[in-house]
Amino acid sequence: MSSRNLVLRAGARAAERLREEGLRPDAFDTLVGASGGPKWLVLRHLDEALIERLILPRRRPLDLLGSSIGSFRHACFAQADPSTALARFAESYAGQAYEGRPTMETISHESQRILDDFLGDSGASEVASNEMIRSHVIATRFKKDRGHDRGLAFQIQLAHAAALNVVSRRLLERALSRVHFASVDPGEASIAFDDFKTLETQLSKDNLRHALLASGSIPLVMAGVRSLPEVSGTLFDGGIIDYHFDFGFRRRDGLVLFPHFFDRITPGWFDKPLRWRRPPAANLDDVVLLAPSDEFVASLPGGRVPDRNDFLELETQERFRRWDDVMNRCRVLADELCDLFDAADLGDRIEPFSH
Repeated sequence: MSSRNLVLRAGARAAERLREEGLRPDAFDTLVGASGGPKWLVLRHLDEALIERLILPRRRPLDLLGSSIGSFRHACFAQADPSTALARFAESYAGQAYEGRPTMETISHESQRILDDFLGDSGASEVASNEMIRSHVIATRFKKDRGHDRGLAFQIQLAHAAALNVVSRRLLERALSRVHFASVDPGEASIAFDDFKTLETQLSKDNLRHALLASGSIPLVMAGVRSLPEVSGTLFDGGIIDYHFDFGFRRRDGLVLFPHFFDRITPGWFDKPLRWRRPPAANLDDVVLLAPSDEFVASLPGGRVPDRNDFLELETQERFRRWDDVMNRCRVLADELCDLFDAADLGDRIEPFSH
């Protein structure tokens, strides 16, 4: 394992367990998926390795907690044939194409098409009823819902939330609340939140598509989602509050695995310009992060991971070529992950979180 394209970071308790036991599938009770749109393409083949090494060998339940693109990825993992679902998702997602500058409704419609492609006829039922791979989807709504998803009044709402967040992440609760869709019984608190007011909602085959679409509905880019009878108001991207998550949520006693696009964690959407805003070290004690190294990212086309700017900066066919190239180059991350699962000793690979 001389190549170090893949970074493995672990909190104190997680590092101790990894040194004693190695990467065992059943050491992990929780899998976290961050927001990030096209950034997920660097994880496309690593996700395939996770299906083979973490999902399929399960002997105990695994909670999948995701926001936005993280929840889309997880909806592949929880289907009866996760590898096929993931392949459909990658093909459909990478094949997005727009004429001119698309409207919010056009982008929402395209996201719905992607959902329909990888869920197929039975995927929603499979995800909602999977007792071993348990889904938790995060969305966001405003405390004072005026029914807007565009225009000056809505932009002022967003600016107010961002200003509160600069002072303290906790102050976001004055503007926003979290919506947590869970396939497990709401009374079974395998994952629970204490930081913000959170509406707990049962995830079902009937609301799964709406929940996923809401979880990925980026404000001012996509239309808000209003068509859920279980939840009043307009729902938006779960990443507004839980962009990469701050890992302060309650979960079961096992380790938390966090496959990520970057070797850094930004808790909420409004924290992106706040370089000092990081999860407290105590929240990462049982977390294992897997991410491409900065050096590997710098070697990718354009010297970065894909992002939404690619839709504006690249001609469509060039974007197709670049994204396909990125996914192919990132196969090495999956190979390294398989090596880590097979390794007898991880001692020289484990790095602490930087703060």
